[in-house]
Amino acid sequence: MRLKKLMKEAEKAAFRETYITLTGRREALIERCTHVYECNEIMTRLKTPDGDVTVWGEGLVTQSFKDGLVKVVGKISSVELGEGAKNDI
Repeated sequence: MRLKKLMKEAEKAAFRETYITLTGRREALIERCTHVYECNEIMTRLKTPDGDVTVWGEGLVTQSFKDGLVKVVGKISSVELGEGAKNDI
């Protein structure tokens, strides 16, 4: 339990936050993704340490999930940010 607490403190100290990069309305890159809940042609919903991220649009395709980086391409209409993850500290 103590190790988990120290790791969370170290993560905070490193200023590690979730980054979402939009390239026009055709591509979204979401960093620090830990899980993809759902993906289809109109919505991709995923989990990050800072909370859930939902990408809405048309013809969406999740192209990669490598090292916590998710790339969603298609006609993006919006990006929703959910509640932040609960902190155990």
